[in-house]
Amino acid sequence: MAYSESTTLALSYSGDELTESADAPHGEAMQQSATREEESEKSQVDESSPPVASLLPWQSSESESDIEVKLYIVTGYHGKLKVPESFCRECHLFVRAADAAAAQVDADVRVSVASWWTHFPFALRYGGYHPPVIVVDGARLSQGHQVPTTREIVEAIQESVG
Repeated sequence: MAYSESTTLALSYSGDELTESADAPHGEAMQQSATREEESEKSQVDESSPPVASLLPWQSSESESDIEVKLYIVTGYHGKLKVPESFCRECHLFVRAADAAAAQVDADVRVSVASWWTHFPFALRYGGYHPPVIVVDGARLSQGHQVPTTREIVEAIQESVG
């Protein structure tokens, strides 16, 4: 009667690192597989994660930038409340277009996302009564179902720069 020797593989996860404590020959392959899975999960989270909106209207993070692109949205995370994307699909499209435009322009652009629920008086100052609203350097570019293209946002930023 032949007995096969079995080894115990113990994996522990701490922070961003996966460690193992075993002498199994396939342990290294399992660790690499787990690391690849974590990396793919991180990349998926970054691409599809809902935006986090600022809830406090009196709190602003002033930073040195040439242009500010302000977005007033109703979906995403608003404190501990998460409004699903299906409630307003345009909100996520506005954020993605603004981020893409900021990456294409040579100027230093700050994209800030604010909650429509707590910032609607500020959006109304720019004539933005229907969320989502995008304001480029103090001028309303678009609101509601009229999703601006990345090119339109880039042109508005370039006009503001001079």
